[in-house]
Amino acid sequence: MLADAVRVSAFRDALAEVVAPDDRVLDAGTGTGILAAIAAEYTTGPVTGVEYLTDTAAFATAATRTSGLERVRIVQGNVTQADVGGPPDVVVSETIGALGPEENIVGLTYALRQRFPEIRAFVPARLRVLAEPLVSAEADRMSERVVGAFTRPQPGGLSFKALLPEVERALGGRIVTERLTDAVPAGEPCDLVAYELGVTPDADFGRTMDLGGSDANAVHLYFEAVLAPGLLLSSHRTQPFTHWGHSYVTRPGGARWVRFSYEHASRRFTCRWSSEA
Repeated sequence: MLADAVRVSAFRDALAEVVAPDDRVLDAGTGTGILAAIAAEYTTGPVTGVEYLTDTAAFATAATRTSGLERVRIVQGNVTQADVGGPPDVVVSETIGALGPEENIVGLTYALRQRFPEIRAFVPARLRVLAEPLVSAEADRMSERVVGAFTRPQPGGLSFKALLPEVERALGGRIVTERLTDAVPAGEPCDLVAYELGVTPDADFGRTMDLGGSDANAVHLYFEAVLAPGLLLSSHRTQPFTHWGHSYVTRPGGARWVRFSYEHASRRFTCRWSSEA
């Protein structure tokens, strides 16, 4: 993630735009402390990075101390309960999962707003999850590799051929994350969910997408995060590649509808295909 120049540069640009010269800044889920260190470049106020993992917090503490970043304080604990030295003006958090909400950014920012109503801005401010039908030879090759394992002769005379439709349906429920370099659109993107960070209380959603007569063999899942006005960070396949990768699901034969859902309690996305409404 430190080597993800797209990610680091986007957050640097956002902090430069959002943070005022005397702001108090809170980095929620600071990790190595990189965003807290960047925030300190744009304010003379205190900057606090909170990290839940003990070893990671110790690493960030050592990094900031040996770098002479005296105004950056690292705190180990739950950011919704930890002593952060007073209400922050700006909260930055890169707790964004491969599809958006899996690292609890929605619930975390909502809880911080309840605790500190004085917060002026969140970075990012908004987060959307979208689905785009597409045709991809890479998705076909991946499917062929998996399904092919069930079509070759097996020891003992065991055969999976009669179960291949079930294998395809199971594969269609698996979210794959890798590069999509050859895909072409096969329909318009569909909004699955939109979160106003600090306002939306939880991340749960369910949305059914109708592919109709589309020749799509896969659906690309991606997020769009508004870091600051006019500044968007996206995991869409056409955007610069990041550590989030490109996520997609394959379409089983005969399937028309697909339902995407997310449960914050288990931090799990599910994908269910159907040939009937």
